[in-house]
Amino acid sequence: MAQPLPEMDTEQLRKIAVRGGIQGTEAMDREELVDALEARPGEGAWQQDPKPADVNPNDYRYGH
Repeated sequence: MAQPLPEMDTEQLRKIAVRGGIQGTEAMDREELVDALEARPGEGAWQQDPKPADVNPNDYRYGH
């Protein structure tokens, strides 16, 4: 089983970050690398549900 990110050493984290396309890993410390790997956009960490444009929930009737 893979080791959890917080338990990996800095070089392992840096290699994973570079492989994942994160830029500027040379200047990041260990905590910044863990944060960058755990909070990738589009993977749910900080993503909010999109709201449909101009939809009024009162326009829908349930149980005709």
